[in-house]
Amino acid sequence: MEEIMNERRQEAEYIAKHAIRKDVDSLFSLVEPKKTAKSIVDPIVEATLTTINNGFSALSGKSLDAVIGKDELKKYGDSFDLDRAVESTFRLSNLNEELFRGVSEADMYPLFRDFIMLVAHHVKAGAERFVAERSVKPKGRRRKTSDAIEPVLILPYNGTDFKPEGSDDRTKIDGALALCELPSPIEPQSSPNHKDMFAIGELKRQERDSLQAFTQLVEYTRNIYANQDHRRFAWGLTMCGTKVRGCLFHHDGVRATSTMDFASHGGREKLVTLLVHWSFCSFTRLGYDTNMTRLREENAWEIRCPDHDHDGKRNSFTSYVTTRTIVNASSLFGRHTRCYIARRKDDTSGTEVVLKDSWSLPRDLKKQSAILTVPDEARNLQLIKEKFAGENLNFSYPQVVTSSRAKLSVGGKYIIDDTLAIYEYDDGDEEQMYRVRSLIVTTPVGGFIKRVKNEAELVLVLSDAMECHNAILEKCGLLHRDISVNNILVITNDGDDSLRRPVKGLLIDYDHAISVDQDSTGNGTRSGTLPYMSIHNLEGAPGKRSALDDWESLLYLICWLGTFGINSKDRDNINKDETAEIEKWRRGTMKSIAKCKRNQMDSITNFNRLILAGFQEEYFVLKLLATNIYMALFQHNGCEGAYFDTKDIVAPHSYALAIAAKLNSLQGGQSSSKQPKPDPLAVRKEYEKAIVDDLLKAIRSATEASEDYCVLLATAQGSGTAPNQ
Repeated sequence: MEEIMNERRQEAEYIAKHAIRKDVDSLFSLVEPKKTAKSIVDPIVEATLTTINNGFSALSGKSLDAVIGKDELKKYGDSFDLDRAVESTFRLSNLNEELFRGVSEADMYPLFRDFIMLVAHHVKAGAERFVAERSVKPKGRRRKTSDAIEPVLILPYNGTDFKPEGSDDRTKIDGALALCELPSPIEPQSSPNHKDMFAIGELKRQERDSLQAFTQLVEYTRNIYANQDHRRFAWGLTMCGTKVRGCLFHHDGVRATSTMDFASHGGREKLVTLLVHWSFCSFTRLGYDTNMTRLREENAWEIRCPDHDHDGKRNSFTSYVTTRTIVNASSLFGRHTRCYIARRKDDTSGTEVVLKDSWSLPRDLKKQSAILTVPDEARNLQLIKEKFAGENLNFSYPQVVTSSRAKLSVGGKYIIDDTLAIYEYDDGDEEQMYRVRSLIVTTPVGGFIKRVKNEAELVLVLSDAMECHNAILEKCGLLHRDISVNNILVITNDGDDSLRRPVKGLLIDYDHAISVDQDSTGNGTRSGTLPYMSIHNLEGAPGKRSALDDWESLLYLICWLGTFGINSKDRDNINKDETAEIEKWRRGTMKSIAKCKRNQMDSITNFNRLILAGFQEEYFVLKLLATNIYMALFQHNGCEGAYFDTKDIVAPHSYALAIAAKLNSLQGGQSSSKQPKPDPLAVRKEYEKAIVDDLLKAIRSATEASEDYCVLLATAQGSGTAPNQ
């Protein structure tokens, strides 16, 4: 756990230093309520500021210690008191360097909490009038349309420096804000849970601690995405001394407003306005998906998926109810992929499907033109469906049921849910990445690779995945480009051949898959999952990726599982002394990992000593399979094997090369060791077809042996003489 927390902290520090765009005041425009609400919003802001200003006038002659001193802070209860809230706001606005010496973050939060409730008090009074006048019934967190006006209350949680429910580490947050239904009483919320938090707040005593505040806010906001499946983007607040910033977390960075100085009338006005606007803007502007409804009693979600991939006033939807979550969005940035096992709401048979929700990045397209482009994975799956139709295949592949860009209902029509829908204003950011959210429903349903019982079953699963990989490359012209543990699933085989093949494999996630023709530009773009990325992929080498890069990823996957265990039972047998080399695949920069892999793959001696030696002892089949794949990939005769200036030359032709170099040296020629040697990883592309044939032979041979083992094992189990798996 300590190691994970340190990694997250380092990542958060980097983001805080390099990925936060500050002084983006167009964020205020994002949450401005509709014109129909302006008539009530502006008076609420004015009434709140009037209460504060009148209170300040009455308190201006008193000392700050007399106005809720530190001893008084300890007496704070769970209720809201308007006079005390004004006094708290007064004290908070007058904190300076001298007073901060005796004030802790824990002392600051009750003051800030009172201020939040002071604003909520005025919001509630104004919103109730608004609802009565407009005959709008408040519905809290669920809305029928994306831009409906249904006021909510922004309320703080009680206490400070607490660990909320739903956190997967030991980190504690300073405070947080919740969205509450309009009839809710004005009081601090209890039982903080990441599932219900609207925004996290980080408080620091002085403005110079702003980097630390940003770092912690970045680190903690990850849990909002992990716990809130309907969250499209997230908000946050930092308060350093009297300087407050609002923050918006999107898929590729963080944007922060300019500082709102709580010590000035103008700064307080901006902050009050932001809080009031949050209470009156649409849920989509707050970062929620209005096509998702939480079914609390069932511990599930109802998700409305568009049936067609077009815009306009008419758009039909099919509702799916999740039965379990496979993957949640546990990272702060990126695709925020979420996967569910689900069933159609109107399907009484209970047939299960896989529903994938992700924010993809259209390739080689500017945001202006990408808006008309179907997400890559949806297009790829549709192509696979068309090419494989009517084929009698001996492997499984994902069959698309429906795929579409997600839609939002705005102004009576449906629009694409993409980053342009988030940033409806022009903030001058020409480099802003364009992402589009897609919803893809497929069959069959598989399980994680850790479900395999033994290495024979693992080989069967990997074999199916690579047979599918090869067929998709040949029939569809698609290169997968992300062979990894999470992208190969296990399916129970109920067919007639289940004795020989108790499980099947399923290759999924075609978001990075690309046409081999499209990749002809050779721009050296990277894709994949870090520990399994090929050397050239890690290096970002020029030239297009090939099937050999994906097979190289398979080799690293086998080595990873061979070292760390193929299932939870075997993972208990890890010898940490034997994992040091392979651990380097997930540490450091891409360049350093590539250099490490080049050394490990340099020769069969290095491969045996540095990688295979770390395999768990009972994995005989995996060791042989890994060796055969290694030999095909790195020791092909046509491209000088894996010769990188090493003494461990094992390819037969290398002896002839050494003798030729010796003769050249004796005849006064330039030593071959001083001449630049060709990179075998680049040269091997010329022999791609022959190498792939060797790779397929290697895995098919391992498959036959694994099938025989499964038959023997099943027979032995039937007779009660089965060995431990």
